Amino acid sequence: MRIAVVPVKDMSRAKERLSPVLSQADRTKLAFIMLEDVLTALKGSKLLTKLFVVTSDGPATELARSLDIEVINEAKQESESSSIDFSSNVCKGLGAGSVLVIPGDVPLIRPEDVDYILEREKPYPSAILVPARDGLGTNAILRRPPDVFPSRFGYDSFNKHMDEAKNRGIEFDIYHVPRIALDIDEPKDLTLFLSQKSDTKTYVELVKIGNVEQVGKMLN
Repeated sequence: MRIAVVPVKDMSRAKERLSPVLSQADRTKLAFIMLEDVLTALKGSKLLTKLFVVTSDGPATELARSLDIEVINEAKQESESSSIDFSSNVCKGLGAGSVLVIPGDVPLIRPEDVDYILEREKPYPSAILVPARDGLGTNAILRRPPDVFPSRFGYDSFNKHMDEAKNRGIEFDIYHVPRIALDIDEPKDLTLFLSQKSDTKTYVELVKIGNVEQVGKMLN
């Protein structure tokens, strides 16, 4: 069984690093729409068995359920890593042989990107890492079994995850998936995303916020 997990923090305080260019209301709406794009892409995967959102956020829970996606509820969010490891253990208990973790802020992701990772899965124990565009973050991680090594999300998580695998003698592969690599955290990320002129709901929402070209100039 292959399960995907999308961790979601408190969206009412989302994307603080975009505060120089977007209001909190716009940042919260942006986080919500990006999450919808990500969940829709995951639902379109041909190889996933099941999909969960792990969160304590009310709007994220409502969105997931509106898309017929199950929610792993957290009483308290301590950190992204703890949320992911908690939910991965839940998935393992349900019979998952592997768990794919995807963040909720990679709106360019498509179902074929998900399946590209899953079809490259190797036998136990193993992992697949997909780095962020900056080479520091981890924008997708597939672990087989789900708890083969602990999560180390945060600054430079990509290298920390590699170290975890190496220290345990776990075979891992690295794949560069451009649409997954672009997460939206900072103004420069937003500029690059806008330049793609994609058919995502995220792009449509940014157009509603303001003229795309003007926003792009403002962010440079």
